[in-house]
Amino acid sequence: MARVTDGRKRGGGSGGKAKEPPAAKPGSIALPASGLAADILAMADAAAVSAEASPASLAVATPEPVHAAARSHNISFFASPVREERKAPEATEHLATFFLAREEYGVDVRLVQEIIRVTEITPVPRAPESIRGVINLRGRIIPVIDLKKKLGLGDVVPGKRARIVVVKLRERLVGLLVDSASQVLKVPVSTIDPAPDAVVEIDADFIRGVAKLPDRLIILMDLHKILSVELREGGAA
Repeated sequence: MARVTDGRKRGGGSGGKAKEPPAAKPGSIALPASGLAADILAMADAAAVSAEASPASLAVATPEPVHAAARSHNISFFASPVREERKAPEATEHLATFFLAREEYGVDVRLVQEIIRVTEITPVPRAPESIRGVINLRGRIIPVIDLKKKLGLGDVVPGKRARIVVVKLRERLVGLLVDSASQVLKVPVSTIDPAPDAVVEIDADFIRGVAKLPDRLIILMDLHKILSVELREGGAA
């Protein structure tokens, strides 16, 4: 026996009408076709307005056309770009450092001409004890001062690690004999403090400060004061 079905339950006949899409709810706003973040946010701001607001107040929230120049600055959807303030570069001082005994000392690198290995030093008769003699540096005779002895810290024993730091003071070249050379480094001026009372090995007048680095202390020398007698008496050729 054939089964008879109701045509109305089979989705309607050819004369049936298609269902209309549901009407937009009051207060809802359709997204702009442009898809731009600025347009979307502007429309979202309009949707947040109370439904009781007048049409005139809603018109204020209508997004203005977004220019190409403005789009390039839309870095964040939720906040304006934060401008980073450029900090002024911190003042620094360049030092050439070396060791006398177990302490590390530093002098202004602009005074240093070069650092050389210890060569033959020719003694000078009747010279002060701190002057070890003279050397021939590419045809120029310069005096060599035992900086360790000058500061009352003992004598430098020439060896593989010993070096001569050639400095220029008052247009004169002077060689400073030291236990060993360390390095040339840049030190922030903010890390340099006056010499503390704990530095008693040498005369405090010869020290212009102490650089406090994370891993060590560097005692800054005032070579003009240390060698004032030699420079005044013409001991530096």
